[in-house]
Amino acid sequence: MGFEWQITQGDSTDIINTLLKIRGIDPKDATTFLHPDWDRDTYDPFLFKRMQEAVDRVFLSLEKGEKIVIHGDYDADGISGSTLLYTAIRDICEKLDFNIENVDVFLPDRERDGYGVALHTIERFEKESVNLIITVDCGISNEESLDYATDAGMGVIICDHHQLGKNLPKDAIIIHPLAPDEDYPNKHLCGTGVAFKLASGLIREAVKRGATFSDGYEKWFLDLVAIATVTDVMPLTGENRVLEKYGLVVLNKTRREGIRKIIDFSRGEMGEIDTEVIGFQIGPRINAAGRIASPITAFKALSAKDADEARELAGELEQLNRERRKISDNVFKQAVSVAKEKSNKHVSVIWHDDWIHGVVGLVAGKLVRELGVPAFVFTKVGDKYVGSGRSIGGLHLVEAMNSCGDIFIKAGGHPQACGLSVTGLDMLNLFEERVTKFAKDFFGKGGHVPKLHIDAELFLKDIDWEFYETLKKFEPFGQANPRPLFVSKGLQVLSADAIGKTNGHLRLTVNPPDANVWKMIGFGFGEWSKKLNMGDLVDVVYEIGVNEWNGNRELQLKIEDLKLSKLD
Repeated sequence: MGFEWQITQGDSTDIINTLLKIRGIDPKDATTFLHPDWDRDTYDPFLFKRMQEAVDRVFLSLEKGEKIVIHGDYDADGISGSTLLYTAIRDICEKLDFNIENVDVFLPDRERDGYGVALHTIERFEKESVNLIITVDCGISNEESLDYATDAGMGVIICDHHQLGKNLPKDAIIIHPLAPDEDYPNKHLCGTGVAFKLASGLIREAVKRGATFSDGYEKWFLDLVAIATVTDVMPLTGENRVLEKYGLVVLNKTRREGIRKIIDFSRGEMGEIDTEVIGFQIGPRINAAGRIASPITAFKALSAKDADEARELAGELEQLNRERRKISDNVFKQAVSVAKEKSNKHVSVIWHDDWIHGVVGLVAGKLVRELGVPAFVFTKVGDKYVGSGRSIGGLHLVEAMNSCGDIFIKAGGHPQACGLSVTGLDMLNLFEERVTKFAKDFFGKGGHVPKLHIDAELFLKDIDWEFYETLKKFEPFGQANPRPLFVSKGLQVLSADAIGKTNGHLRLTVNPPDANVWKMIGFGFGEWSKKLNMGDLVDVVYEIGVNEWNGNRELQLKIEDLKLSKLD
């Protein structure tokens, strides 16, 4: 995928204000952004209008010994949030002598149950005499199922953050930042973030009732919030930035044996865990269970108290992740071929009867990066087609689906990611026709042109350890606060070598006109070793990082894109 470079004409000598401006941070909010403070920058959970009602309902069930089921989702957000709420209630039960055996967790099977709260699941809960259902990262769009639950006499608390449906469950207690008339300031919490707020409220109430929790005890749950905020691609601004910053502190000294063992298997190092490690190492291993097996394996790993049990379960996740990687790589190769045959420059809608349902979202995301257009990938499950969508270029997936009319069995999600299902090929073709029209209207006749947003043009002589430490003030990086990208032009090539087992990566050595020799690394840029000759001039887009080896530590420029320089 070729990028159109968009270089901000900022002041590279005042990089802090340049980066703040690009990220839309008002100068008066600079201190809050650069130096997040827990007490100042997080919000009281009881700002949710119905939080006290939800807390009271949970304690009513605990006091009466009623059966409580936490109904989560099968992805890393739903699993993390379910783990967080369950372990918080477990801690409360230990302190106040309630029976934790009355509390259970249900995580749906991706193929059998689908996303959200299925009616057959509620019917099962009814037979099992469940008294209270607490949803985590789902429920807001399951009006029929949850109305059935309340009509059957079950209490329902919804902890969700997904886009609202046309109608809300009528008698549920809704804890959702986007709920009608909801005043909670942070509208971008992930599902685990909402569960954290409920858990914080429960712990505060437990203290009132005599539980001996230390001040700030709820912060120990932030490791799960940090994982879910990244894996669900929530913006790392406002309160989310604070939750992520402090969450990373907790994650790097987590008490959860399961997380420690997952980090061990992924060859991570405690004390060095950042958002990239979450996104590329921890998150995929948690998600793997729900993609190709049962998400309950990941829940058991995250909630395990025993180190041996945690190691065994984390090992299972490791094996599942390796299997998931093989499956998704094979499906992606097929998907690229199908998508390129269609050659739709506005949106890609593809399907195959034999693809594994659990990887279609991953494949859709990789297609977006490969083709530079929004992508929907479907597979056949039973007698219906089930798919996932990923966006690019600002196209709002929920609005795109809404534009297609009432053609779905299920549909929901976020502006950037969604899930949907239709009855058969006729409906699938109709969806492709209508969503293509929406994309054409949105992008225009020329289609979407992928853009690489570059923060500033730099001279390599200006990059030193002091400059790097300035950039670190912007951590943690993620959605809405990406790792800064810079460009340097007219760099003379000294050498360009293909490296790695398959020669897929590039080691580039350049001699800029304004500085000493610099080495750059380009993962996935191995083909450029055949295109570049000594003496060529190149323009390079890069991130600034650190390379550590054999006790040495040096600044490293990681290539994100490059072009031959244009001669004036």
